[in-house]
Amino acid sequence: MLKLGTARRTIAMAAATLAVAGGTVIDVGGAARAAPASCTIINIGAPGSIYVGSEYAGQVEQQYNSCGSARAHFQYSYSYWVNHRGDPLPSNWSANLCLMPQGFATPPCNDTDTILGPQDAYTGWVPIHDSTPDTWQATVNISLACRVGYGSWHAYASGANWGNGDAGPC
Repeated sequence: MLKLGTARRTIAMAAATLAVAGGTVIDVGGAARAAPASCTIINIGAPGSIYVGSEYAGQVEQQYNSCGSARAHFQYSYSYWVNHRGDPLPSNWSANLCLMPQGFATPPCNDTDTILGPQDAYTGWVPIHDSTPDTWQATVNISLACRVGYGSWHAYASGANWGNGDAGPC
């Protein structure tokens, strides 16, 4: 009987090792479940729109990934992007995108974004606990219009959102 028990244990260990190597995790009870392949990205809080004069320029929102980081995402309105990407001074029409912390952390910004680039712009990812409190807001500024668009604040500790997704003067 001892040899049979050892054989079963050896086979079980080999199967578990192969399963983990293949991206499957074996729970203590022996049930298999898939290991996360990557972080899941969701939009969080309320987005904010921005206008240049009466022209809708786009929308800014905060995104969170399940690995514990956040970023700002700005999507140019397609008509705004098409109307201004060929302008001789694209910097007048380009967006400066930031993820602003409520605490004292340095905000991650995308200072190189221009209307010549893709229709979607992003800041880099920042760990949500880099600010105390761990509360963030996505913002975008279009210099020609001196307008700022911002989404709601999102507090990661409590899940609370506040502030309107809106646009205001610089």
